[in-house]
Amino acid sequence: MRKISFVALFAALVMSVNATDLWTGTKHVSWNDGGVQIAATAFASAQPGQKIVVTYTGASDGIEFKVMNKNFDHLAGSREAAWIKGDKTIEQFLTAPAVDSLKAYGLELIGANFTCTKVELLDGKALKEGFTVWTGFFWADEWSTLELYYNGYAGVDFSKATALRIYSEAYRTDYFLKIMNTWETDGLIADNDKFVKTNEYAELVLTDDLRTKLAAAGHWMIQFNKETGEPFNVTDIVLVMEKSETQALEHTAVEAKTVKTIENGQVVIIKNGVRYNALGAQL
Repeated sequence: MRKISFVALFAALVMSVNATDLWTGTKHVSWNDGGVQIAATAFASAQPGQKIVVTYTGASDGIEFKVMNKNFDHLAGSREAAWIKGDKTIEQFLTAPAVDSLKAYGLELIGANFTCTKVELLDGKALKEGFTVWTGFFWADEWSTLELYYNGYAGVDFSKATALRIYSEAYRTDYFLKIMNTWETDGLIADNDKFVKTNEYAELVLTDDLRTKLAAAGHWMIQFNKETGEPFNVTDIVLVMEKSETQALEHTAVEAKTVKTIENGQVVIIKNGVRYNALGAQL
């Protein structure tokens, strides 16, 4: 009999409590038959870092997440070329701009050919510090390209951006990475040698030229090659933003102390402004 730890069981219970069914049914989705549409009211309690999980069958092409505004724009942080096949699920993690647009306009799921059976809103993960352009899980193997719609960084004040960080679970630095706008030679924005890599992320320090290219790009194409190491997950694409002097002082003050208190009979630990229970789970 397989043992289940108390922490894992607790996490599963919390997840089930916070699960929300946004839509259930059986709907064939295609350009002719239309998509699944979910009203803005369904996202009233949505938070950045949560994820939309779509269950589908019979898929043979791709899926697009769109907001139901006048132009049916792609959801901020959604992937271009998000191919799906067969009977599975796909996750779409929510950035802050995505949550704002969903609360204002609602969601449409559209594509060439799949049958949707359920759409859920579930707890996801904590976002990194900075402006999250995309978050999720992307498998970087041999010449794998993560393509992001421009909606993820539209409206960003790039004059305040100091760096682009690409977080992964590679835990090494000897992989290849570059960012492009097109496959053409002049579509290259930054090659591998422009990134400074750590075991946690690859960082591209932004110059005025790079800021202009990133902001003007119709989409971002971020290509990885595992080289001689193992393939790995890419988890976050984040713009590091300037901090005002006031923000820096506030951040330093918050980091300086950890507070333990009791709320409604429960131990609550407050660290860096984030509340955790005694098991270390974020509240």
